[in-house]
Amino acid sequence: MRYGESKEQSGELLRMTLPLMARQDAAFHPVSYTLWYEHVAGTNAALSEVLETRLRENRPLSEDDVYALHTRFIVSRVMERMEQLQQKLRRLLEEVAQTASEATESTGRFEIVLENSRTQLSKPAALENVRAIVGELWTETARMHAATQAVAEKLENKAQEVGALTEQLERAQTEAMSDPLTGLANRRAFDRAVGEFFASGEDKSDTALLLIDIDHFKDVNDTYGHVLGDKVLRAIAHTLQSNIKGRDLAARLGGDEFAVLLRHTAGEGAARLAEQLCTAIHAGRLLRDGKAQSGAVSVSIGLTLHQQGDDAQSLYARADRALYAAKGEGRNRAHFEPPQ
Repeated sequence: MRYGESKEQSGELLRMTLPLMARQDAAFHPVSYTLWYEHVAGTNAALSEVLETRLRENRPLSEDDVYALHTRFIVSRVMERMEQLQQKLRRLLEEVAQTASEATESTGRFEIVLENSRTQLSKPAALENVRAIVGELWTETARMHAATQAVAEKLENKAQEVGALTEQLERAQTEAMSDPLTGLANRRAFDRAVGEFFASGEDKSDTALLLIDIDHFKDVNDTYGHVLGDKVLRAIAHTLQSNIKGRDLAARLGGDEFAVLLRHTAGEGAARLAEQLCTAIHAGRLLRDGKAQSGAVSVSIGLTLHQQGDDAQSLYARADRALYAAKGEGRNRAHFEPPQ
């Protein structure tokens, strides 16, 4: 959504927001900032009620709390906005259809007048009758011209409204389906994509699911700070996105959890990709105080392949078991859980 505060007003809200964020256990990232910004701006009464209760009870928000509140009070509002925009778009299309119907009626009436006039003029007629026919043709032509102009103006206006609504709808959909920190698909978008994939008639052989956790991410935040922790999340998101194909989907499920759905990728290719991701992420360098440090971040990856009879839940469960196996084997590795 768009916020209406000026630069000066938003600066004052920033000054009020940061001390409240500092009292929380969650990091200083866009998801957390959105909650507290809307609270101090007084634009989200339901959210403010929850936050004020937590402040009174001195119960800091964890990362899980922040994402749960964001889904409940921010994302849900965007989804409601999307539904409103869709309804407006449907009404506009109905109005366009009505306008087109009116134009068709005017055209039909004009055709009848032309046909009657042609029939009358095909026979001998007195001068007075010819004048009457021509007069009627002139009147109907003028009426048709005016009706055509009116329809053209209506359609032009409706086209502009449809364009504006479509743009708003696309923006709202992007907000509802994207993780604001990394730009990847969020949990809602990923679950929807997986659900649609299983509901479709698309061939599901050679389909793989990767579940990815950052190893000891709390230690990374504690050692290097939340700002650098956010950079780590964005860097991992970039690594995932740059290593998959266009038809595949990478998502941040929340916190330090990511997922990748691979389509039309054989088991050997999926395993190779998982190992490649582990290697690339562990080789990444953290820059702190002008000094680069390699090997400070690693991930554990659980990998499984689709099998006959799978649904989204069974595929997730197998990949989750593989992820825990990777952690149990020492982390910084990928574990493959074969179909049963």
